[in-house]
Amino acid sequence: MFLISVGAIIIQLLLAVNLRLVLGETLIALVGGIVYAFIMVHNGIWDKGLSAREALWRDFLTSVICAGIFSVFYGICLRRMGATEKQTIYFALLFLGGITIVAFIVLRVLSYFNRNRRRISVNGEQRDIPTTKTGSTKIYNAKDIVEAGRIIELLKEQGIAAFSQEASASVAMHGALGFGMYGVDVLVEGDEAKKAIQIIEAADDSQSKEKF
Repeated sequence: MFLISVGAIIIQLLLAVNLRLVLGETLIALVGGIVYAFIMVHNGIWDKGLSAREALWRDFLTSVICAGIFSVFYGICLRRMGATEKQTIYFALLFLGGITIVAFIVLRVLSYFNRNRRRISVNGEQRDIPTTKTGSTKIYNAKDIVEAGRIIELLKEQGIAAFSQEASASVAMHGALGFGMYGVDVLVEGDEAKKAIQIIEAADDSQSKEKF
């Protein structure tokens, strides 16, 4: 809906050069974009699988590219409205700079709120939920594959799909079969991370009480 609205805006501006004709499409594009951004940030997947530096560069390049595309169409509309070549270049460059800055600020604000959504409280301490390139989230580091299996089964009983992988990047560093020197990570889908952590913490609390 968002892309179709933007396409309709551009086509109508080029054909009719009348801003009143695109008010409806502009409203739909804005509402669609806001709803999309809210859903992504609410689920903590706006910067899914990106490091802070990668997210920064992505936001910058996205701002420049999008502003550049619209600046070209803006310049064409100005020419069709009778602006001189010098005026067209001047206003198009101002438009490019202004939209780039605004878009970059908006994207960084969304990234900031997204990071806050991805922070969890563990024993009263705020921690970041790490996300892999595939979009899966590391929620637990087990001491061995046996403990990892127990955690995975616990989560599956609660309807959460989970899997494990070695915590070390090197598969050659083993002390014994099934026991990595850096433990075994348990991962789930990003939107299930908070629920999975709560389940694990509840199970740990229950075991502690039973032992006591």
